[in-house]
Amino acid sequence: MFRMLARATGMMLVIGCAATLSASGNAIGMAVANGSFQVDHSPVYGNSTLFDGSVVETTKAGSQLQLDGGFQMRLGAESRAMVFQKRLVLEQGMAEMDAANGFELEARTLHISAAPGSSARIKVENNRNVLVSAVRGNLRVSNAAGVLVARMAAGNNLVFDPQAAGASAPTRASGCLLEKSGKFILAERTTNIILELQGSELEKQVGNQIEISGKAETIDPIVPGASQVIKVAGVKLVTKGGCAATAKKLGAAAVMAGAGAGAAAAGTGAAAATTATAAGVGAATAGAATAAGIGVGTIAVIGGVATAATVGGLAAVGSLPGQSNPPPSASR
Repeated sequence: MFRMLARATGMMLVIGCAATLSASGNAIGMAVANGSFQVDHSPVYGNSTLFDGSVVETTKAGSQLQLDGGFQMRLGAESRAMVFQKRLVLEQGMAEMDAANGFELEARTLHISAAPGSSARIKVENNRNVLVSAVRGNLRVSNAAGVLVARMAAGNNLVFDPQAAGASAPTRASGCLLEKSGKFILAERTTNIILELQGSELEKQVGNQIEISGKAETIDPIVPGASQVIKVAGVKLVTKGGCAATAKKLGAAAVMAGAGAGAAAAGTGAAAATTATAAGVGAATAGAATAAGIGVGTIAVIGGVATAATVGGLAAVGSLPGQSNPPPSASR
């Protein structure tokens, strides 16, 4: 009788475990660490199977995530992330990802994807700013709506802060004003993206480096490669000329057809006349960015995301798990 009862109990346990695994979904990979960490709030040492939506929390030791399909991620110490089959949501701390088709990292509503052969390090600072470093190759950073807000090449380091107003936040950008496909475009210098511009007096500033303020329109850009259409409210001349190389790179024109020296001079006057407008809107935008914790400096506010360049970044913070040494062997 005792044996029959024990056998029945064992069968029930097996069925219960199978049901639990089935409810959790199929395994998507493993987390490996040289020490203890947590998966779904349960203590683990050495390694653990990951399921879609698993929460990984590291302590003093980082962790390497090996997902099905060849995706590899690394978490630094004191980090927390939610892991899915084709994306990782970084909630705290630092992570590094190597390029893999269809995989992206999310942090504070931002979506970071890497081109083939690329590598990125991302850190969430004080649950507020998101620091992104392009260690190798090229990255794309988009807002919650999927609008491109930054392109990054190897060695670039940017700090992002999504604004409370979201996409309705004022736009502030600076760079070379050019003409392409019959439209005005701005080659934004901080975020390395292209904005299509609408507004009066812009033709007088073609070929110059300017700062603009305005608001994003809901229509799609016509110029290939442009991420948004901006209705310009104010223009400030930063530097005359200096845009020939940028124009050549983008296949754009740095001089309007038929524009002469007189028009250029008139453009300088027009820029001076609109400086007050740009300063007013720009100051409000910079104020919002400062209040949000990104600081004052070369700041762009595009797609509801304040962005500033930073020096150093995350390239020199040392190796994360799985970089300099092979992953530790499984202990359980």
